[in-house]
Amino acid sequence: MKFKIKFRKNDVGIQSIFLILTSFLGLILLMAMYIWIPSVKSYYYLQKPLILSIFILICILGIISALYPSKCKMLMKSGGKLNEIDELENELQFLDEKEETNLKNLKRNQIRFKGHHPDCGKFKSHTLLIKGKKYCPGCTGLSVGAFLAILGISIYYFLNFPAIFLHISFWIGCGMVFLMLLLIIFLDLGNRLKLIANLALVLGSLFLLVGIDAVKKNIIIEFYFLILVVFWILTRMSISEINHKIICQKCREESFCIYDKY
Repeated sequence: MKFKIKFRKNDVGIQSIFLILTSFLGLILLMAMYIWIPSVKSYYYLQKPLILSIFILICILGIISALYPSKCKMLMKSGGKLNEIDELENELQFLDEKEETNLKNLKRNQIRFKGHHPDCGKFKSHTLLIKGKKYCPGCTGLSVGAFLAILGISIYYFLNFPAIFLHISFWIGCGMVFLMLLLIIFLDLGNRLKLIANLALVLGSLFLLVGIDAVKKNIIIEFYFLILVVFWILTRMSISEINHKIICQKCREESFCIYDKY
């Protein structure tokens, strides 16, 4: 089993820079809050189920967006373009010879999707072959990690963990999230490492929440953490989208690709 790693060439904009800085500085601030803010003595009756339920909801939404990313983005941005071609085909008798040729070329060269990535051959490191089917390693890692996180947070709610684990859980989560963000943002990972990194990012968030809830019991820190999780997800999505655009921009094939606006 080979794991490929190389530095990523990111053409990041202001929005992506903001998300990256917020993700890392937010994690540092979270650690400072965990160290300096004392544990609370009063614990709201519905605090624990509320915080854990919101985290589970974030995981469920993450699974949906990971399994059906094209439903969220591609149809909104590319569906109109495809519908336009169908309309043009219905009015084919009104097109001149050049327009008719262009239309037929667009229909013939339309690229299909596998693992919600184009099968043009440029996205081999973005697809993972499992039992003969292609999947996106990043989204697969996120969805599997989210499922395991839901299972883990449910076990934490109903069962008691050893005290020593609860104290070190936060720092394990910090290390995992920080390392996985570094890998995802700054390194161009192979498909297997991409799967592991995205899975570990979600599990690291689980360990963070368990440590915060069990040790600090501070609702302010917990809500801050939940907001920070959303920023981590947005950062990951932003970097992935930038990488996809770079691949498409470097593509010299003059074929119609409905992914070019993704």
